[in-house]
Amino acid sequence: MGVLFSGVLYLIIGFVARVYPNILAGYNSMPQKDQEYATQNGLPHFASVTFILMGILCIFSYPASIWLEIPSLTSSVLLSVTLLGVIVLIIAGNLIANRR
Repeated sequence: MGVLFSGVLYLIIGFVARVYPNILAGYNSMPQKDQEYATQNGLPHFASVTFILMGILCIFSYPASIWLEIPSLTSSVLLSVTLLGVIVLIIAGNLIANRR
C-alpha cells in the first residue's frame, strides 16, 4: 500500500514541478541567466515527465504484484524506480541545465 502513496506523491511532484520549477533541487541557487537557459532547454518539463513516469510505474506495480501473486514486487519496484529516477534526474538534468 505504501507504493501507492509513493506513486501519488511522485505524480504530485511531477505536476507541481512543471508549474513551479523552483522546487527542483539547485534551481534556486542558479544565477538568473542559468535559470533561463535551463528553462529554455526544458529542464522543468523533463523533471516533470520523469516524476510522472516514476509515479505511474509505482502505481502500476501494485496491481501487477497482486496479479502475479508476488507481494515483494512492490517494494523492489519502489526501490528500483526511486534509484533509477534519481540517477536519470541527476545525470540528464545536469546535461540539460548546462547545455548552451
